[in-house]
Amino acid sequence: MTGDAAARVRTADAVELALFRTRPERAARDTALLLVHGTFSNRNFFSGTGERGLAGMLAARGYDAWVAELRGHGRSGHLARGRDWRFEDWIRYDAPALVRGVLEHSGAARLVWIGHSAGGIIGLAHAGLGVPTSSRVSGIVVASAPAPVGLTPPQRALAATGWLIARAVGRFPARFFGIGPEDEHVGVFGQWMQWNLRGEWHGTDGTDYFASLARVVVPVLALAGGAPASSCSRRAAAATGRSGCAGAPRDSARTSITTACWFRAAPARRYGP
Repeated sequence: MTGDAAARVRTADAVELALFRTRPERAARDTALLLVHGTFSNRNFFSGTGERGLAGMLAARGYDAWVAELRGHGRSGHLARGRDWRFEDWIRYDAPALVRGVLEHSGAARLVWIGHSAGGIIGLAHAGLGVPTSSRVSGIVVASAPAPVGLTPPQRALAATGWLIARAVGRFPARFFGIGPEDEHVGVFGQWMQWNLRGEWHGTDGTDYFASLARVVVPVLALAGGAPASSCSRRAAAATGRSGCAGAPRDSARTSITTACWFRAAPARRYGP
């Protein structure tokens, strides 16, 4: 993977996004992979350095891996543009454009969405909206993706403080605080913090993105590092259907993931016309 985007796609609201490709070392599998970072991050979360990046590891196993950068991050858009951007723009605009871009440039018929933190939330919410590109996603893997549950008083104080800081300086200075390589756009960060404080994912038009998870009809693997199984069970419960969670030893030397929850959403026929 190089610093130059392998493909550029334009969203419905005219924002240009970058996609970075790691080609498989042998014949590619039929399904492409789309890897999406979370807040305060960029493509390097999945591309890594040298041979340590997840994208490279997957390519070595025959997967056509595509790493995305969301608007306002890396080579996608710019923080100085789009002052009206919101978190839900990642769901409504970026997600469809990224799925379409990977499929068009890879030639694959479908893809699997792999998202970390907010990147996982975007993938789930996009699938739940039932837009045309949702049907081209055959599975979703989310790692450390939070559910809209009540925050503790200290967490609420941090969320509120972060929102005030972002409003004061025009962005959330993640680099200054040492919590990520990218500052966050004030509008995106603001809506995300408001959702956390309210314990709900309601869009500006009233869309309940968490409730929309009940319309997800593909298998989802949810991973939660160092958290109880109930943390990802909440997301499984939102998508009606059976779920199973299993814990792994916290002192595992090979992975920081300690809880995995696999669930298959309800049959698509339940949500037909």
